[in-house]
Amino acid sequence: MKKKVALIAGVGGTCGANLAEMLLADASEGWQVIGLSRTRPELKVDIDHRPVDLLDPSQCETGLGDLSAVTHIFWTALLNGKTREEENQLNARMFVNFMDAALPRIDALEHVHVLEGVKQYGYDLGPYKTPCREDDPAGQPPYFYVDQHAYTLKCQQGADWGWSTTRPGAVCGYSYGGRINLMTVLAAYATIMKELGEPLYFPGDEATFNALTFATDVGLLNRMMVWASTDPRAANQAFNAANGDHFRWCHMWPAIAAMFDMPAGPVRTTRLTEFMADKGPLWQSIIEKHGLEKTELQKIAPWGYADTVFRRYWDNGISTVKANQFGFTEMIDSYQMMQRIFDEFRAQRVIP
Repeated sequence: MKKKVALIAGVGGTCGANLAEMLLADASEGWQVIGLSRTRPELKVDIDHRPVDLLDPSQCETGLGDLSAVTHIFWTALLNGKTREEENQLNARMFVNFMDAALPRIDALEHVHVLEGVKQYGYDLGPYKTPCREDDPAGQPPYFYVDQHAYTLKCQQGADWGWSTTRPGAVCGYSYGGRINLMTVLAAYATIMKELGEPLYFPGDEATFNALTFATDVGLLNRMMVWASTDPRAANQAFNAANGDHFRWCHMWPAIAAMFDMPAGPVRTTRLTEFMADKGPLWQSIIEKHGLEKTELQKIAPWGYADTVFRRYWDNGISTVKANQFGFTEMIDSYQMMQRIFDEFRAQRVIP
């Protein structure tokens, strides 16, 4: 079996961390993993971690080290900006820095996979065409995905490697410190509300409570990323990535409350960034009370991300028909996914 070496840029995030763990979980697949992030992530597996600030071209030149054996690049890095324009600039620059420094060091690259998302279609800007398809035009103004894709195509000219991209929605799984993670938000919020003796109020607005939405299991996403990077049928294609179903929070919310053995409350619009600002001591008391793993409330759950997700009053949906037609046919029931992930959190002693 030919050795496969994955270079994961952004290995500290939800998708990158879970991808590294998945690749190394099955020794029969023969993957080796090199991970890039500014600080060493907390992983269940041992990887070749290289601390690099990808915004700094000099660090990219000196910190990437030997990449000659890399066969597959997985780009999962993301930086938040204070404005959409700043976010576009930061992430486009970071990607160029990385590609310019990494590609000349690799001798036998086979594939570059770039993780995108539904901001490609402008879902964060307002109501948009649903279910969106991979050939739909980019939202306006465009997100940095457009620049990253253009630079990927530029780098590919005259090269033998292929590219692919996946576009998930709300990625669901576990990572400590991930900037986009809906499940740790729900788990920590429900745990705190239960400790306070309160119902599980929906913290968004009424319109979002009733709008159609969807989710993407991180394991499904990771498997799709590897499939798109290794199946010749998927080369040089973009694929939407989702569980395959859609739901409304008004229907899912009572089920989530039941998973925590607590009553579901009605909509009570709350800024979670503000509500959670003083709950750190309470979180620590819950950890001590139940003998949980030591975590920080402000690091385990991205409350700012949650505040945006729970205030998008328009329908949110993507078509995954293309991936199915190209050969990736896996689907997951979103209710069952949430139950499984919360059970995993409990088994890991993240929540009681």
